[in-house]
Amino acid sequence: MNKFLLQAEDCAVMLIDIQEKLFAAMDERFRSMLIRNCRILIEASQTLDMPIVVTEQYPKGMGGTIPEIEEHIRGTHRYEKLYFSCYRDPAIRDRTDSLGRNTVIVAGMETHVCVFQTVIDLLMAGYRVVVASDAVSSRRELDREEAMREMRSAGALIYSTEMIAFMLLEKAGTAQFKRLAPFFK
Repeated sequence: MNKFLLQAEDCAVMLIDIQEKLFAAMDERFRSMLIRNCRILIEASQTLDMPIVVTEQYPKGMGGTIPEIEEHIRGTHRYEKLYFSCYRDPAIRDRTDSLGRNTVIVAGMETHVCVFQTVIDLLMAGYRVVVASDAVSSRRELDREEAMREMRSAGALIYSTEMIAFMLLEKAGTAQFKRLAPFFK
């Protein structure tokens, strides 16, 4: 397997803590981009039969998943957590390990806290990790940039959502491509 290419049958998607109160605190420049690109990842996961893991950090205090994402993942189990790293939560770790996928595509918030710690733990557990660079956000751009730099230096692949989607699709003209094509206009 080429370590830079993605194949849908080897991938799972993890959406980390895209919750109401946290989202409201994010840098405004990234909010619409985060929603758009998370929706693309959700649609790609559904179209290409990739499992999706959705987490919520202390939802009693941070609120639930934002409505713009929630409406597209109805029926998907939400894993409530207190650990910043998703992979340190036993239920999330067990679910991730049970999927039989070697690659985890990560999106969510905050880049320098829960996303960063999850990525490091996934790498340490032997997963290949892809961070959707335009589907992660932090309250401050400097924190986001530093986390992206450190995740790359730790071994994560940092790809844009469109890079991920087109790599997973592999070619035009398929039913899957036609289903996702409207997102790329």
